[in-house]
Amino acid sequence: MKIRTLVLSILSVLLLFSCSKDLAEYSYYKNIPEVTGTTSDDPPLFFIIKVDLGYAWGDKKTQYSLADLTPVINDGMRNLFSSKTEFDYTIEQEDNLKQEIMDMVNTTIHRYDSFKNVPGIKTVAIVKKQVFEFR
Repeated sequence: MKIRTLVLSILSVLLLFSCSKDLAEYSYYKNIPEVTGTTSDDPPLFFIIKVDLGYAWGDKKTQYSLADLTPVINDGMRNLFSSKTEFDYTIEQEDNLKQEIMDMVNTTIHRYDSFKNVPGIKTVAIVKKQVFEFR
């Protein structure tokens, strides 16, 4: 019985190590605060959005730049999201929204001389997205 448990444990560890490289393609910066505001619709709708920013696994330059620029990135997101309409937040438009977020964040990072050689983010995860009437 002990040998079976040992063998299963070893196989589990080997499987975990063999898959870990594929699973760890990205690290996610999760410290961007939830963004709230109103859309550009008439009448405006209220939005609440939370995103996590994915960068290459082990990319410390991007991780540190995101930490340093969190307030600037948060402000950029608030401006970006406020320029959108309800349609822009539909599931059909989500890939476009993610691309715009990625472009805005990478442009923000590369705007500063000290971050010119930073690889930047590679993906965006929308963790929370709510758009509703404000009453």
